[in-house]
Amino acid sequence: VKRPMPPPLKRSKIAERIGPGESSYTRYDNEIMEKACAWLKAKGENRKGPPWTLMCSFVCPHPPHIAPPEFYDLYDIINFPAPKLSDPDVPLHPWIYLLQRARNHEDFLTPQTKKVLMNSYYGCVSYLDSNIGKVLAALDEAGLRDNTLIVYTTDHGDNLGTRGMWGKSTMYEESAGIPMIMAGPDIPSGKVCDTPVTLADGFPTYVHSTGAAFNAADATLPGVSLIDIANGLIPQRTILSEYHAAAAVTGASMIRHGQYKYVHYVGLPPMLFDLQADPYERSDLGRNAQYASVI
Repeated sequence: VKRPMPPPLKRSKIAERIGPGESSYTRYDNEIMEKACAWLKAKGENRKGPPWTLMCSFVCPHPPHIAPPEFYDLYDIINFPAPKLSDPDVPLHPWIYLLQRARNHEDFLTPQTKKVLMNSYYGCVSYLDSNIGKVLAALDEAGLRDNTLIVYTTDHGDNLGTRGMWGKSTMYEESAGIPMIMAGPDIPSGKVCDTPVTLADGFPTYVHSTGAAFNAADATLPGVSLIDIANGLIPQRTILSEYHAAAAVTGASMIRHGQYKYVHYVGLPPMLFDLQADPYERSDLGRNAQYASVI
Protein backbone atom coordinates (compact mmCIF):
# COMPACT_ATOMS: atom_id res chain seq x y z
CA VAL A 1 0.00 0.00 0.00
CA LYS A 2 1.63 3.23 -1.14
CA ARG A 3 -0.83 5.59 0.49
CA PRO A 4 0.52 7.52 3.51
CA MET A 5 -0.32 6.27 6.97
CA PRO A 6 -2.58 8.68 8.92
CA PRO A 7 -0.99 9.90 12.15
CA PRO A 8 -1.47 7.46 15.05
CA LEU A 9 -3.40 8.31 18.19
CA LYS A 10 -1.36 9.87 20.99
CA ARG A 11 -3.98 8.88 23.56
CA SER A 12 -7.31 7.07 23.60
CA LYS A 13 -10.36 8.63 25.21
CA ILE A 14 -12.26 5.42 24.44
CA ALA A 15 -9.79 3.51 26.63
CA GLU A 16 -9.57 6.16 29.35
CA ARG A 17 -13.14 7.28 29.99
CA ILE A 18 -14.82 4.05 31.11
CA GLY A 19 -16.41 2.53 34.19
CA PRO A 20 -19.40 3.21 36.47
CA GLY A 21 -20.47 6.77 37.05
CA GLU A 22 -22.16 9.72 35.37
CA SER A 23 -21.13 11.79 32.36
CA SER A 24 -22.48 14.82 30.55
CA TYR A 25 -24.09 12.34 28.11
CA THR A 26 -25.93 10.30 30.74
CA ARG A 27 -27.19 13.53 32.32
CA TYR A 28 -28.23 14.81 28.89
CA ASP A 29 -30.14 11.60 28.16
CA ASN A 30 -31.92 11.76 31.50
CA GLU A 31 -33.01 15.34 30.75
CA ILE A 32 -34.21 14.34 27.26
CA MET A 33 -36.21 11.46 28.76
CA GLU A 34 -37.84 13.67 31.39
CA LYS A 35 -38.75 16.41 28.90
CA ALA A 36 -40.14 13.87 26.43
CA CYS A 37 -42.31 12.30 29.12
CA ALA A 38 -43.60 15.72 30.21
CA TRP A 39 -44.30 16.66 26.58
CA LEU A 40 -46.31 13.46 26.01
CA LYS A 41 -48.27 14.00 29.21
CA ALA A 42 -49.27 17.47 27.97
CA LYS A 43 -50.29 15.99 24.59
CA GLY A 44 -52.43 13.43 26.36
CA GLU A 45 -54.24 16.19 28.23
CA ASN A 46 -54.98 18.05 24.99
CA ARG A 47 -55.83 15.47 22.33
CA LYS A 48 -57.82 17.88 20.16
CA GLY A 49 -54.69 19.43 18.71
CA PRO A 50 -53.24 18.69 15.27
CA PRO A 51 -51.17 15.56 14.50
CA TRP A 52 -47.71 15.70 16.04
CA THR A 53 -44.26 14.19 15.77
CA LEU A 54 -41.65 13.87 18.49
CA MET A 55 -37.97 13.09 17.91
CA CYS A 56 -36.41 11.83 21.12
CA SER A 57 -32.67 11.74 20.46
CA PHE A 58 -30.53 9.91 23.02
CA VAL A 59 -26.71 9.90 22.93
CA CYS A 60 -25.79 6.74 24.87
CA PRO A 61 -24.00 4.41 24.20
CA HIS A 62 -21.78 6.91 22.39
CA PRO A 63 -18.36 7.38 24.07
CA PRO A 64 -17.51 8.13 26.80
CA HIS A 65 -18.57 4.65 27.89
CA ILE A 66 -19.42 5.63 31.45
CA ALA A 67 -22.53 3.82 32.69
CA PRO A 68 -24.71 4.70 35.67
CA PRO A 69 -23.64 2.26 38.42
CA GLU A 70 -26.91 0.32 38.57
CA PHE A 71 -26.59 -0.46 34.86
CA TYR A 72 -22.84 -1.08 34.95
CA ASP A 73 -23.41 -3.62 37.74
CA LEU A 74 -25.76 -5.63 35.51
CA TYR A 75 -22.74 -6.78 33.52
CA ASP A 76 -19.90 -6.68 36.04
CA ILE A 77 -20.32 -10.42 36.72
CA ILE A 78 -20.14 -11.42 33.05
CA ASN A 79 -16.96 -12.76 31.49
CA PHE A 80 -17.28 -11.37 28.00
CA PRO A 81 -15.69 -13.47 25.24
CA ALA A 82 -12.81 -11.98 23.29
CA PRO A 83 -14.06 -9.95 20.28
CA LYS A 84 -14.00 -11.99 17.10
CA LEU A 85 -10.96 -11.76 14.83
CA SER A 86 -9.09 -9.81 17.50
CA ASP A 87 -5.90 -11.88 17.14
CA PRO A 88 -3.22 -9.39 16.01
CA ASP A 89 -2.07 -11.87 13.36
CA VAL A 90 -5.46 -11.91 11.57
CA PRO A 91 -4.88 -10.54 8.04
CA LEU A 92 -6.68 -7.28 7.33
CA HIS A 93 -7.62 -5.58 4.08
CA PRO A 94 -5.19 -2.67 3.45
CA TRP A 95 -7.90 -0.03 4.02
CA ILE A 96 -8.97 -1.68 7.26
CA TYR A 97 -5.36 -2.08 8.41
CA LEU A 98 -4.61 1.61 7.88
CA LEU A 99 -7.82 2.65 9.64
CA GLN A 100 -7.03 0.37 12.57
CA ARG A 101 -3.50 1.74 12.91
CA ALA A 102 -4.69 5.36 12.71
CA ARG A 103 -7.46 4.82 15.27
CA ASN A 104 -5.61 2.21 17.29
CA HIS A 105 -7.44 2.25 20.62
CA GLU A 106 -6.48 -1.41 21.03
CA ASP A 107 -2.91 -0.59 22.07
CA PHE A 108 -4.22 1.58 24.91
CA LEU A 109 -6.32 -1.23 26.42
CA THR A 110 -5.36 -4.09 28.73
CA PRO A 111 -7.38 -7.29 29.34
CA GLN A 112 -8.75 -5.71 32.53
CA THR A 113 -9.69 -2.36 30.99
CA LYS A 114 -11.30 -4.19 28.06
CA LYS A 115 -13.60 -5.91 30.54
CA VAL A 116 -14.44 -2.56 32.14
CA LEU A 117 -15.07 -1.06 28.70
CA MET A 118 -17.40 -3.92 27.71
CA ASN A 119 -19.27 -3.66 31.01
CA SER A 120 -19.59 0.08 30.47
CA TYR A 121 -20.78 -0.21 26.86
CA TYR A 122 -23.46 -2.75 27.66
CA GLY A 123 -24.42 -0.79 30.76
CA CYS A 124 -24.91 2.30 28.59
CA VAL A 125 -27.07 0.25 26.21
CA SER A 126 -29.26 -0.87 29.11
CA TYR A 127 -29.44 2.73 30.32
CA LEU A 128 -30.68 3.67 26.84
CA ASP A 129 -33.25 0.85 27.00
CA SER A 130 -34.44 2.13 30.36
CA ASN A 131 -34.95 5.66 29.05
CA ILE A 132 -36.82 4.39 25.99
CA GLY A 133 -39.01 2.30 28.29
CA LYS A 134 -39.91 5.38 30.34
CA VAL A 135 -40.87 7.33 27.22
CA LEU A 136 -43.05 4.45 25.99
CA ALA A 137 -44.66 4.20 29.44
CA ALA A 138 -45.45 7.92 29.27
CA LEU A 139 -47.01 7.38 25.84
CA ASP A 140 -49.22 4.66 27.33
CA GLU A 141 -50.15 6.79 30.35
CA ALA A 142 -51.13 9.63 28.02
CA GLY A 143 -53.47 7.26 26.17
CA LEU A 144 -51.70 7.89 22.86
CA ARG A 145 -50.20 4.48 22.05
CA ASP A 146 -52.98 3.18 19.77
CA ASN A 147 -52.68 5.91 17.15
CA THR A 148 -48.95 6.63 17.33
CA LEU A 149 -46.26 5.23 15.03
CA ILE A 150 -43.07 4.44 16.96
CA VAL A 151 -39.76 4.14 15.10
CA TYR A 152 -36.55 3.15 16.83
CA THR A 153 -33.26 3.46 14.95
CA THR A 154 -29.75 4.86 15.24
CA ASP A 155 -26.99 6.19 13.00
CA HIS A 156 -24.37 3.42 13.25
CA GLY A 157 -23.12 0.51 15.33
CA ASP A 158 -19.77 -0.15 16.99
CA ASN A 159 -16.89 -2.49 16.11
CA LEU A 160 -16.43 -3.09 19.86
CA GLY A 161 -13.00 -4.67 19.53
CA THR A 162 -13.71 -6.77 16.45
CA ARG A 163 -10.56 -6.96 14.32
CA GLY A 164 -8.86 -4.82 16.95
CA MET A 165 -11.07 -1.81 16.20
CA TRP A 166 -13.19 0.30 18.53
CA GLY A 167 -15.73 2.81 17.33
CA LYS A 168 -17.37 3.01 13.91
CA SER A 169 -16.18 3.94 10.38
CA THR A 170 -16.15 0.48 8.74
CA MET A 171 -18.60 -1.26 6.43
CA TYR A 172 -18.72 -4.42 8.54
CA GLU A 173 -22.15 -5.33 9.89
CA GLU A 174 -21.30 -4.44 13.48
CA SER A 175 -20.59 -0.85 12.39
CA ALA A 176 -22.78 -0.22 9.33
CA GLY A 177 -25.76 -2.33 10.38
CA ILE A 178 -28.36 -0.49 12.45
CA PRO A 179 -31.58 -1.39 14.28
CA MET A 180 -34.81 -0.39 12.54
CA ILE A 181 -37.86 -1.28 14.64
CA MET A 182 -41.40 0.00 14.20
CA ALA A 183 -44.71 -0.45 15.97
CA GLY A 184 -48.08 1.20 15.60
CA PRO A 185 -51.04 1.55 13.26
CA ASP A 186 -50.73 -0.40 9.99
CA ILE A 187 -47.53 -2.14 11.17
CA PRO A 188 -47.75 -5.96 11.34
CA SER A 189 -47.03 -7.21 14.86
CA GLY A 190 -44.08 -9.53 15.44
CA LYS A 191 -42.97 -9.54 11.81
CA VAL A 192 -39.27 -9.72 10.88
CA CYS A 193 -38.52 -8.13 7.51
CA ASP A 194 -35.33 -9.08 5.68
CA THR A 195 -35.62 -6.39 3.00
CA PRO A 196 -32.58 -4.07 3.31
CA VAL A 197 -33.52 -0.54 4.32
CA THR A 198 -31.66 2.68 4.95
CA LEU A 199 -31.94 5.82 7.07
CA ALA A 200 -32.93 7.64 3.88
CA ASP A 201 -36.24 5.79 4.24
CA GLY A 202 -37.01 7.83 7.36
CA PHE A 203 -38.24 10.95 5.57
CA PRO A 204 -40.96 9.31 3.41
CA THR A 205 -41.97 7.17 6.39
CA TYR A 206 -42.62 10.16 8.63
CA VAL A 207 -44.51 12.05 5.93
CA HIS A 208 -46.57 8.91 5.22
CA SER A 209 -47.38 8.45 8.91
CA THR A 210 -48.78 11.97 9.31
CA GLY A 211 -51.00 11.68 6.26
CA ALA A 212 -49.43 14.81 4.78
CA ALA A 213 -49.03 15.21 1.03
CA PHE A 214 -45.56 14.95 -0.46
CA ASN A 215 -44.13 18.05 -2.09
CA ALA A 216 -43.58 17.58 -5.82
CA ALA A 217 -39.95 18.65 -5.36
CA ASP A 218 -39.38 15.60 -3.14
CA ALA A 219 -40.18 13.09 -5.89
CA THR A 220 -36.55 12.48 -6.81
CA LEU A 221 -35.28 12.04 -3.23
CA PRO A 222 -34.12 8.55 -2.24
CA GLY A 223 -36.12 6.57 0.25
CA VAL A 224 -39.24 4.42 0.46
CA SER A 225 -41.85 4.43 3.21
CA LEU A 226 -40.99 1.77 5.78
CA ILE A 227 -44.72 1.40 6.41
CA ASP A 228 -45.08 0.08 2.86
CA ILE A 229 -42.03 -2.16 3.23
CA ALA A 230 -43.38 -3.57 6.52
CA ASN A 231 -46.54 -4.48 4.63
CA GLY A 232 -44.75 -6.41 1.89
CA LEU A 233 -43.33 -3.91 -0.58
CA ILE A 234 -39.90 -4.98 -1.89
CA PRO A 235 -38.33 -1.97 -3.65
CA GLN A 236 -36.13 -2.73 -6.63
CA ARG A 237 -33.06 -0.86 -5.48
CA THR A 238 -29.62 -1.25 -3.95
CA ILE A 239 -28.78 -0.02 -0.46
CA LEU A 240 -25.73 2.29 -0.31
CA SER A 241 -23.43 3.32 2.52
CA GLU A 242 -20.41 5.64 2.24
CA TYR A 243 -17.49 6.74 4.39
CA HIS A 244 -15.09 9.57 3.55
CA ALA A 245 -14.16 10.88 6.99
CA ALA A 246 -11.60 10.60 9.80
CA ALA A 247 -8.73 8.11 9.33
CA ALA A 248 -9.92 6.97 5.89
CA VAL A 249 -7.02 6.90 3.44
CA THR A 250 -9.48 6.85 0.53
CA GLY A 251 -13.22 6.87 -0.05
CA ALA A 252 -15.25 3.76 0.78
CA SER A 253 -18.67 2.84 -0.62
CA MET A 254 -20.73 -0.26 0.17
CA ILE A 255 -23.79 -1.83 -1.42
CA ARG A 256 -26.01 -4.68 -0.28
CA HIS A 257 -27.48 -6.78 -3.08
CA GLY A 258 -29.24 -10.02 -2.18
CA GLN A 259 -26.94 -12.17 -0.10
CA TYR A 260 -23.84 -10.20 -1.03
CA LYS A 261 -22.15 -7.14 0.41
CA TYR A 262 -19.67 -5.35 -1.87
CA VAL A 263 -17.27 -2.67 -0.61
CA HIS A 264 -15.48 -0.42 -3.11
CA TYR A 265 -12.32 1.42 -2.09
CA VAL A 266 -10.88 4.05 -4.42
CA GLY A 267 -7.47 2.81 -5.60
CA LEU A 268 -7.55 -0.36 -3.47
CA PRO A 269 -8.97 -3.87 -4.01
CA PRO A 270 -12.67 -4.36 -3.24
CA MET A 271 -14.13 -6.53 -0.51
CA LEU A 272 -16.98 -9.00 -1.02
CA PHE A 273 -18.88 -11.01 1.57
CA ASP A 274 -21.56 -13.66 1.25
CA LEU A 275 -23.66 -12.70 4.26
CA GLN A 276 -25.83 -15.79 3.91
CA ALA A 277 -22.91 -18.23 4.16
CA ASP A 278 -20.63 -15.97 6.20
CA PRO A 279 -22.75 -13.66 8.45
CA TYR A 280 -19.73 -12.69 10.58
CA GLU A 281 -17.72 -11.58 7.53
CA ARG A 282 -14.71 -13.75 8.22
CA SER A 283 -13.97 -14.56 4.56
CA ASP A 284 -13.29 -11.67 2.16
CA LEU A 285 -14.05 -12.88 -1.39
CA GLY A 286 -13.10 -9.60 -3.05
CA ARG A 287 -9.94 -11.01 -4.63
CA ASN A 288 -11.28 -14.51 -5.20
CA ALA A 289 -11.37 -15.20 -8.97
CA GLN A 290 -14.38 -17.51 -8.53
CA TYR A 291 -16.49 -14.46 -7.60
CA ALA A 292 -15.38 -12.17 -10.43
CA SER A 293 -18.80 -12.32 -12.07
CA VAL A 294 -20.54 -11.43 -8.79
CA ILE A 295 -18.24 -8.44 -8.35
